[in-house]
Amino acid sequence: MKGKRVIMPAKRSATLEDFELDEALSPNQILLKTHYSLISPGTEGAGYTGLESGTRFPHGSGYTAIGEVLKVGENVTKCVAGDLAFYYGPHASIAKAEAVLLAFKPPLEIDEKLVPFVRMATVAMTSLRVSSAEFGDAVAIIGLGLVGNSASQLFNLAGMKVISIERVPRRLEIARRCGIQHLINPDEEDALERVIALTNGEKTAVTVEAIGNPRLVETAYQLTGTKGEVILLGSPRGEYITNATEILNYSHSIGLGAVTLRSAHEWVYPTMHTGESKHSLERNSRLAYSLICEGKFKVEELLTHVIDPEAAQSAYDGLTDRKDEYLGVIMDWT
Repeated sequence: MKGKRVIMPAKRSATLEDFELDEALSPNQILLKTHYSLISPGTEGAGYTGLESGTRFPHGSGYTAIGEVLKVGENVTKCVAGDLAFYYGPHASIAKAEAVLLAFKPPLEIDEKLVPFVRMATVAMTSLRVSSAEFGDAVAIIGLGLVGNSASQLFNLAGMKVISIERVPRRLEIARRCGIQHLINPDEEDALERVIALTNGEKTAVTVEAIGNPRLVETAYQLTGTKGEVILLGSPRGEYITNATEILNYSHSIGLGAVTLRSAHEWVYPTMHTGESKHSLERNSRLAYSLICEGKFKVEELLTHVIDPEAAQSAYDGLTDRKDEYLGVIMDWT
């Protein structure tokens, strides 16, 4: 079967190419015709700019999409041909998936273009899952990209006092429209002073670094109160040379807070829900989709561009260089 896909042949280069996909399926595979796929600015942006350690060109891109099921393997029972399915797939007009996270009989309850945002919610949900934050605690989120905005919304929905920090004015405004009340632009005010004021001097119970900038880990520690937690939600990328002892002392020294450092990588949980683990990416996806349908988790506010796949280059450039214009970019394969 002939299709088209986005490929990155070199650093800061994205193009659309023809390719051939073998229609033969293993027992657990699904063949899909993609309708919409979402660009992940963090993961894909790092691959686009070469910031991701070990990046080799050329490579494909994309990891969240919705499409029409064309054919299923003999062991697949969750969906049939003609269904719509949310899956982890590339930016391509056709794809094979090993796992379907959500399967739907058309029509959907929401605009189909919004479904790929479910993965941004599930990526962010891990930070809430691994934290010890409780109702009423103060939580700081550093960064308001798709993942940081999603984390801010989820902690807010869980009853925390969310304080989100971002330098890009439009992203602050989008977060405000998503219900985040306490917003800080560190270019305009001192983030630490504002956090101290908002928490009556206690600082936060949890601080989430949602960008993946290792330089901000120390900032996260500084915002966090005694015996609180710093959670790494964004995957640390890029070189950062510093005195690690000064950072490690925030965790070791009671005088500096005895702060716990935690990982919130999404793959800490199994993909499919088998009952052996309370949490899974599949269950998280169902919960996120329900929150979107109920209007509790905002995604329309995150969608800034719907593009033809031919415009992939300009979209990646926009997400990299024009963050005040670009945030959520959907590729329309229909």
